[in-house]
Amino acid sequence: MPKPILLSTDSTADLPPEDAQRYQVSSLPIYINLFGMSFRDGIDISPAEIFTAYAEQRVIPTTSAIPVGDYEDYFTRLTENGTKAVLHFCLGGEISSSYRNAVIAAKELEDVYVIDSESMSVGMALQIIRAGQWRDKGSLSAAELAEVCLRERKRVRTTALLGSPTYMHKSGRCSAVSALGANLLSIRPMLGMTDGRLGVIKKLRGKSAAVQHEYISILLEESERIDPSIGFLYHTGVSPEEFASAVAQVEGAEIFRELRTGHGGSVLCTHCGDRCLIFMYMYQE
Repeated sequence: MPKPILLSTDSTADLPPEDAQRYQVSSLPIYINLFGMSFRDGIDISPAEIFTAYAEQRVIPTTSAIPVGDYEDYFTRLTENGTKAVLHFCLGGEISSSYRNAVIAAKELEDVYVIDSESMSVGMALQIIRAGQWRDKGSLSAAELAEVCLRERKRVRTTALLGSPTYMHKSGRCSAVSALGANLLSIRPMLGMTDGRLGVIKKLRGKSAAVQHEYISILLEESERIDPSIGFLYHTGVSPEEFASAVAQVEGAEIFRELRTGHGGSVLCTHCGDRCLIFMYMYQE
């Protein structure tokens, strides 16, 4: 009899609680370092505390990959002495060593499959939801489902509009952002991921509301390619008025049957800063 399949992820996925409950997804927190202390994402620190640290003391936190030992303990607990299989979705391996550490830990256990999402934040959530839907059909083994997930990740459109390059410039997560330099901080980079690599798609300039509208318009131009089942529009401290306008713009296009909206978690805020808008979805098969 096939083993039950559990879905799991790192806290960076920003998976909505209702989806985590529906698909019974476990999560392991990444560490955020601030003021000489280490905090667990989503447990010990909030986005508001991250933004306050920068506003008041110009301190930007850093993140630490989840250690191999943490993964070993976590996977051992989830597999329940080898009676269950686990599919774990990691932040893109090109931007974090968490994936590498998870792979090392999984080698010591049976039926633990680690998926490099080649994405971040709700780009990971999209993949997890899709995996939950495939799993619940009940026709795939864990190994077969892992193969499906590796194919599905290529369909994810991972994008972000930074409020400013400051956070990502200092974190070094995207060399293209770093190359903009301190003299170009008025530019709002539009980022995208291709094969797990993060880069600048366009450099937008103008008033905040106009740039935000342009960002969404650029993506809606490919509406015929978009999978209409679900889209994600998240932010990190965009004003309520501007975020409501963004939601209205996407909903007005009448593409998605479901549009999930919300605030990004502490890891997204650490690397992308405040006033970041992220619009993610999947392409059609």
